[in-house]
Amino acid sequence: MNTSFSPYRRSLLGLMAGACLPSYAATRPVYAVQTEPSLAHCTALLYAALQASGLSADLVNAPHATEERNLHEITAGRIHINLLPASPTRLKRVQEGRLRMIPVPLERGLLGWRTPFVLESHAARLSHVRTLDDLRTLTIGQGSSWWDVEIYRKAGITTREVQGWRNGEFAEQMRTGVIDLFPMGMEESLSYFLPHFRRRYPQLALDQFLLLKYPWYRFVWVSPHPSADALYQALQKGFDIISENGKFESIWSQMRQLPPAESWQKRTVISLENPFYSPDIVPPRYRHLLLQPHLS
Repeated sequence: MNTSFSPYRRSLLGLMAGACLPSYAATRPVYAVQTEPSLAHCTALLYAALQASGLSADLVNAPHATEERNLHEITAGRIHINLLPASPTRLKRVQEGRLRMIPVPLERGLLGWRTPFVLESHAARLSHVRTLDDLRTLTIGQGSSWWDVEIYRKAGITTREVQGWRNGEFAEQMRTGVIDLFPMGMEESLSYFLPHFRRRYPQLALDQFLLLKYPWYRFVWVSPHPSADALYQALQKGFDIISENGKFESIWSQMRQLPPAESWQKRTVISLENPFYSPDIVPPRYRHLLLQPHLS
């Protein structure tokens, strides 16, 4: 029998070993979070919520993994928190009691304001796009297993899944004509991904003509494992507190910002239906956090 572990499992076991040290070695609980470098503001919000609730804990980053692996590990309690957009699979697991959700909009609704990455040499390619029918003549790229793929396909847009995207690798598929554009959240692109991608692929640019819009929210997902019971209760209480007292907005504004008006005004806006959920998925107690850029 092969008793060796995959590199992912070895990394996770090492991480969890630190989380399971006896109380005399560690007085604070340690929780594993599946996150990304672009989500530093989400980690800050998690710490603020924990502090507001009175739970002192440390958060450590879990290794990158596929969505299937993420769900497996969070169910088993080896990962305690995911910071991902709501998806049909995750919502179903919440209904079944196999996952816990705190529906606080970590990106303040701006994740659903999508602007495309294009090659700088093709910067004017989308200037002719005025309608959904125009958009259907192009091919969109998205990360593998992203649920955005289904939103675009539902709208009749040819969409290809790209395995490598975290460092802008999709630029190669643009260069060969496999895809024409790669939409991502406007705010996250301006705040993080544009400078990050251009370090390796300086030929990438953000389109200036088009804005795609649909309901899309990043939430906090907590393991259903009993080891995460105190964490879930603390985060529920803490996010209610910091959403009420203004701390959430203060932290968010320090680390992220609403893109300047010229970033979205006078663009062609194409609204798409999200077949999985509506804006009502954000509960009333958190809706004041949502930003609504004025379009003209």
